[in-house]
Amino acid sequence: RAVPAEVAARLTVIEGVDLVCRMEDAEGQPLRREQPGPPPGDGAWAVVERGGEALRFRPGGEVADLRGGRWELEGAAAVLEATVVDGRLSSEEYPDPLARVWSALSAPHAGDFIVSLAPGFEAVDWGGVTHAGGGSHGALHAGDSLGPLLFVGCGPASADEKDQWTLRDVAPVIRDHFGL
Repeated sequence: RAVPAEVAARLTVIEGVDLVCRMEDAEGQPLRREQPGPPPGDGAWAVVERGGEALRFRPGGEVADLRGGRWELEGAAAVLEATVVDGRLSSEEYPDPLARVWSALSAPHAGDFIVSLAPGFEAVDWGGVTHAGGGSHGALHAGDSLGPLLFVGCGPASADEKDQWTLRDVAPVIRDHFGL
């Protein structure tokens, strides 16, 4: 099996790789999952590296995101071009970054690493398909993450009802509209 630190070091120097994300245990060692499922134990941390800096985080803690999630942070929030003001983390460049990275890394079939590519770069998928020259998706950048959300005949009275809307907000609005 590859040595995780060596893999991380190689990923960070590949042209077009913007963010390298992985899980670590409480001691900072690579978290290994031998079978599908969420990370074992309560000591798991997500790590995001970019430009030689790292941010470690996990649920809980004193820092809130724009959707009300609470996080414990160690390191440079600047890795995600984020700021923490009055205990709230926000990033224009990477919308909802902590929850999205945590969700991706803790998914049952997540790999040991997740990379987010820089704007203008594409990765070929397992089937040999790419979106080069067309649409893009999957990176954490705002350009790959944000899109219009329109409610017609249902939904909030104002877009300002939430500091940050996501696709997770659509189903509850529809359920509420139809009384489900």
